[in-house]
Amino acid sequence: VVSTISVSDVNDAPVISGAGETLPFVEDGSAVVIDSSLSLSDEDNTNIAGATIAISDGYIQGEDVLAFTNANGITGVWDAESGKLTLSGPATATIAVYEAALESVTYQNLNDVGPNPLTRTVSWIIEDGTSPSAAVISLIGVNSAPSITGVGSSLAFTEDAAAKIVDDSISLLDTNNTFLQGATITISSGYVSGEDVLAFSNANGITGSWNSGAGVLTLSGAATKANYELALESVTYINTNTIDPNNASRTVTWVVNDGTVNSSAVVSTISVSDVNDAPVISGAGGTMSFTEDD
Repeated sequence: VVSTISVSDVNDAPVISGAGETLPFVEDGSAVVIDSSLSLSDEDNTNIAGATIAISDGYIQGEDVLAFTNANGITGVWDAESGKLTLSGPATATIAVYEAALESVTYQNLNDVGPNPLTRTVSWIIEDGTSPSAAVISLIGVNSAPSITGVGSSLAFTEDAAAKIVDDSISLLDTNNTFLQGATITISSGYVSGEDVLAFSNANGITGSWNSGAGVLTLSGAATKANYELALESVTYINTNTIDPNNASRTVTWVVNDGTVNSSAVVSTISVSDVNDAPVISGAGGTMSFTEDD
């Protein structure tokens, strides 16, 4: 007698791996590749039918954009409402071709003023035409640059005066950092080496360093925004020429750093005026001898 055994395949889902990195995106930056080290495999298929890349958590419509440049027969469609990028191509698109496609997918945040600092979760799924892979994820951290407001006043400095605070009404903002890491205060225009001096007294973990050659005061140290506000509001200017200081207007440029990116620069001005110095006569003081009838 004869028995017959039939053996049928079960489709094994494709596998995507190599994701998991965190992409740091800085406000106002260009589009950046999310993950360039992905790996695709499929035990019983040499081709891939499609893929979806979605911002599955933290998506902000109008800010977040995933993009793909069509290549090798694969086309991408971005759905701004759902935060999903869909890739599709011919049945002959190989695993290697899809791997290259996924490794070229970019992220960009269009908000160049104050993007939402939430971490975005990106889910990657590929399909072999029958079964989808399990999702793997990458993370995107969006860093909003710090900003400075309240600067813009004009300090009037008079010859022979004591050191004066440059600006005492400065405000700092950073939506996703509790601490700032540094600041530079620069006499960017009109600087006279040997006359102009910016100074800061170290406090609250912040230290200052004055570069007299460049006219730059550098503050460094991890400290809260409130402490950096106090630091900047205590920066002083003095002109050490007590005879005839240069009267050109000085421009002071302020920048803070959160450890990743600088704020936009803001400026204040310093005017320097003379004090009339009284004339001086010297050389007198000797004794003259005068004789009668001379």
